[in-house]
Amino acid sequence: MLGDLRIRCAGRPHQLSIHFDPGKLLITLKNTARAEHEKDIVLHIEGYATENGRDAQVVHNGLVASPDIVILGELRVLAGMTRQ
Repeated sequence: MLGDLRIRCAGRPHQLSIHFDPGKLLITLKNTARAEHEKDIVLHIEGYATENGRDAQVVHNGLVASPDIVILGELRVLAGMTRQ
């Protein structure tokens, strides 16, 4: 598995791979600890205008997402814990 960042879990054979595609502004998280039927997480970076210029936000399934919370949830799955 290739990626910009790979995290391996000690004591388990699983890993989390995070890949950033600057051309498409996509962040893809591949977690081998996830169940077979669960898909990879794809986050999209969107820009928007503000009063002071421009800003950006991360979107998952059409909703604004916090990358910190998404990655924390994936790390919990990697470690064998629940997402909450």
